[in-house]
Amino acid sequence: MKKIIVSDYDQTFYLNDDDLYKNKEAVNEFRKQGNIFIFATGRSYADFKKDSDLYNLEYDYLIINHGATILDKEDNNIINYTIDNDVVKKIISDLDIENAEMSFFCNFKNSRANVKEKDLTKIHVSYSNINKAKEINKLINEKYFEFVNCYHVTEKGIEVISNKTNKSHAITKIAEREKISFQNIYTIGDGYSDIEMIKKYNGYCMEKSVKELLEICKDKKVKSVSEFLYKIKKGE
Repeated sequence: MKKIIVSDYDQTFYLNDDDLYKNKEAVNEFRKQGNIFIFATGRSYADFKKDSDLYNLEYDYLIINHGATILDKEDNNIINYTIDNDVVKKIISDLDIENAEMSFFCNFKNSRANVKEKDLTKIHVSYSNINKAKEINKLINEKYFEFVNCYHVTEKGIEVISNKTNKSHAITKIAEREKISFQNIYTIGDGYSDIEMIKKYNGYCMEKSVKELLEICKDKKVKSVSEFLYKIKKGE
């Protein structure tokens, strides 16, 4: 029976070059058997495609910006969720972008859009320290939970997307499109934006994951995506 495997990219599919090539080999074998492989990454389109082109990565679907955009294997748009334009105007001051170390904005395939452009899919902001990042992340989620999801993605960085979506929601849309039942979907990741998909779909996590994921996965922890695929093949 056809299966779907969904993998986060950074610190999951890609740890180092040697690990990546082992994962590629395992994924190619999985796809040859008629199964579907999906990358679900927080990266924007151009940032992911740099690695995709460099390593000749193959996939059947691509989920970027934590679920905001879904593309097929030819990178045609399937669904694109944007942050409400009026909400963007409201949260900019609370993000304290003027005092941030770095910020960038995305809309569909434009990975470095201007904040004044309409229909942004993701906002990234990096601060001077982890405490500042956690403080702003908490503020945005508490104040704007009706409109956005905010994720703590790196030690000092946070990212904001529409609350109409997340990685789990994007996977559901693909499953409906492919007519594949939920019990035949398996997921793996390491970060906060992976939590929903790992809780909903046969989830595993990397051995070095955020605390919340380690608690959810319990005995379903692996060192690599290739190990994860081996376990799925063996029916574990």
